[in-house]
Amino acid sequence: MEILQPISISIMAKSKIHSSTQDFTEIVDIQDDIVFLKGGNACMIMEVSSVNFFLLSQDEQNARIYGYMSLLNSLSSSIQILIVSRRVDLVSYIKLIEDKIAGIQNPKVKEQLTLYRDFIKDLIKGEGLLDKKIYIVIPFSQLELGVASAAQAKTTDKKNLALNERVKSALISKRNNVTTQVERMGLSARPLSTNELIKLYYELFNQEFITLDFDSNDIKNVIL
Repeated sequence: MEILQPISISIMAKSKIHSSTQDFTEIVDIQDDIVFLKGGNACMIMEVSSVNFFLLSQDEQNARIYGYMSLLNSLSSSIQILIVSRRVDLVSYIKLIEDKIAGIQNPKVKEQLTLYRDFIKDLIKGEGLLDKKIYIVIPFSQLELGVASAAQAKTTDKKNLALNERVKSALISKRNNVTTQVERMGLSARPLSTNELIKLYYELFNQEFITLDFDSNDIKNVIL
């Protein structure tokens, strides 16, 4: 059993990365919710919910500590905990609020919404607003299927297809175990889909910050 040291990544670099991702990563393909890597290796990535540990009661804190210990003790292979921080762009949200303010006739509602807009502006001053997500990376090595299978990974596509099914089966088994242990901590975990994996890697290597999509429903409760 091994758990690798958590990695924290902040997507706030001021310079864009222009090189192709495949020039400096091990990624070969992303399909069936799995990241296939060079050498016949692969991994699944799960997004884990978070909780403010210090707002929990002592009993709740102890339960999560024991749950985490149970997770570590249940591991038969390594996992990696990945923490990704992204700077959130709320410019479009503020613009949406200002458009709403311009169309409101009721002075009290307009004042309320103006105060809310100013609050959001103050919130993102300085270092800005960060969106933090926690992931568990579940790796797979072709050596887990034996040396012969590892060698087959470099042969025909037909054989690779069969191997990919074995890789998927092995990863699903690991994923189910991790999910069970995470839920015992009172948290939830879900595997990222193929599209979510592609988006995650794109943001890791290409974006300075993320822009969230908003519509009028996002400020509906503010003016009710």
